[in-house]
Amino acid sequence: MTALIAQTTTVRMAGRKLAMQAVGIVAALGLATACTTSESGGPSNQAMGTFMGAAVGGAVGGLAFGSAGGVVGGALVGALAGNLVGRALDNQERARLAQATQNAFTAETNQPTTYTVEPTTQTTAPPTVVAAKPVAPATTRADGSTCRPMELTATKNGQTTTETTTFCKSAGSNELKPVSV
Repeated sequence: MTALIAQTTTVRMAGRKLAMQAVGIVAALGLATACTTSESGGPSNQAMGTFMGAAVGGAVGGLAFGSAGGVVGGALVGALAGNLVGRALDNQERARLAQATQNAFTAETNQPTTYTVEPTTQTTAPPTVVAAKPVAPATTRADGSTCRPMELTATKNGQTTTETTTFCKSAGSNELKPVSV
């Protein structure tokens, strides 16, 4: 019995140490991006992406694992993903990518839906190209929702980012929600 208590205490201490390290990493990311501002003087897309990613990731991790470790792990993963997405695309580019995703989700073929977004400021930066392409046919789940994996691509300033995410929409709804990141 004493060995079991000692082992449980050791596992809890290791979990706390890991949680503190994860909190430290999230805090460092937050501090690194908190000083960045957009051209309008507000928080940068990167800072907002980090914050929103941490908040959503923490909520999803807590719900999925039902533990403080799940919240911390989810917040860490969400902060990293949000940081990368926020750094990459501005609001207009994200809106066009969302529109491309909607169009590609309902398309009969697996052809990509592509949009070119011109820079909103007077810069020499090339336009950003965003695209969404279905990678498999849509499937219907038992609850009546329809899901389809989509390949999302963004090319900005010569850097191309691609990720595959499965989107679902509830029966009778047009709102797409990502179910895997």
